[in-house]
Amino acid sequence: MKNRWFTAGLILALSVCGLAARAQQSVDLIMDNFTSSVLSQTTALLNSNAVMAASRNAEAERRTGRASTAARRVNLAYAPTAALQQQTVRDLSQQLHARNPAAGQAVNNAFGPGKANYSQLFQEMVKQSGLPANNAATAFAAYVEVAYAVVNDVQNESAITPAMDRALQRQMTTLLSQNSKFTSPSALAKFGETTKLQAILLYVGWQDARKSGQASQFRSSIAQQFRKQGLDLSLVKLTAQGMSRK
Repeated sequence: MKNRWFTAGLILALSVCGLAARAQQSVDLIMDNFTSSVLSQTTALLNSNAVMAASRNAEAERRTGRASTAARRVNLAYAPTAALQQQTVRDLSQQLHARNPAAGQAVNNAFGPGKANYSQLFQEMVKQSGLPANNAATAFAAYVEVAYAVVNDVQNESAITPAMDRALQRQMTTLLSQNSKFTSPSALAKFGETTKLQAILLYVGWQDARKSGQASQFRSSIAQQFRKQGLDLSLVKLTAQGMSRK
């Protein structure tokens, strides 16, 4: 499989942090990393009708150069603090620990104080796209894009081009701009950082599932989680115009 989002060295570094050993225990343990915090926040955002409508709006804005009123009102960029990033790791670690202590400890071991910086890893993840890393729409787009690659068993990550990245980010900009929950800087920053971390964990979980021979189970689990939120990723395609129905 050709990696696009991360270099082999970065994937190895994440594995050394302990996530690989934890992920190989079972698919259920992998899934504990991202079945709650982000998906529970984004039920309406992930509804397939909302995604398709956002695609049409984003494409129209791209062609005309005019943003919608909602999009003009909301600035989705934010400046994360070290305190927020540390709290993001603690929150997820504690949430997971309540259900699976090993999973919670693994996240803390990987991204806790003095460990890997998930925000820097995310910057590497979106580098080729040219998109701003500290932007809630970029984080959400990356999360959905990795899930799309998982569910559709994308073997060559380079098939997902920077143009596709940018189109999906425009869709997510439209979705987030229309949601009243994301009008405050603190809410945007919290959502953005949580989603960054979830995107990293989803990607690493995917790679580890492939290595441990559990890719099919992992793919099915991710697909089911997104279907529960209203988006069947097996029924959509990602193009230079964004995500649309196949």
